[in-house]
Amino acid sequence: MNLDSNDIAIIGICGTISGTIIGTLLGAFLTYRFSLKLAETNRRQDASNRLIRAFANELSEVYPTPVNWPNNIDAFLKSKFNNLQAAICEFRYVLPTKEWKDFDSLWFKYYCSTGREIDRNCQCYSHYIDSSGASTDKHGQVKPHTQNGREALKLNIDNLLSFAKKT
Repeated sequence: MNLDSNDIAIIGICGTISGTIIGTLLGAFLTYRFSLKLAETNRRQDASNRLIRAFANELSEVYPTPVNWPNNIDAFLKSKFNNLQAAICEFRYVLPTKEWKDFDSLWFKYYCSTGREIDRNCQCYSHYIDSSGASTDKHGQVKPHTQNGREALKLNIDNLLSFAKKT
């Protein structure tokens, strides 16, 4: 097969055109994928900021530094619950579904001290009340224990907000 100069020119033009088309399509596809990833990252960052802001605004007297601890922490936290739950609900949906169970568990631990599934629809903040006492183990040994409500609250909120800080 003999190729003359016209055949070579046509092959060169076709190769250039197909390379340009393939390059353009690949570039458009990559730009699209990166823009989707950027939009998702921005959406999670915005939701993270709103969650952190909600906790900061609602619990500024007691978190992160308890400067104005209320006499009745149970009533105080119950009064803040609806706004916090709205922020929690909004943030949950930007998390990957594989993280939902852990996040929901930490939220439940925040608002319910019993940890019992039957109490999922109740608020009980007794784990944020300072207390001390003693219990007896099965061998008759007395074990003293104390509960620092301020530390427990800070720990539970820190654990919840750790999901927002992952972004």
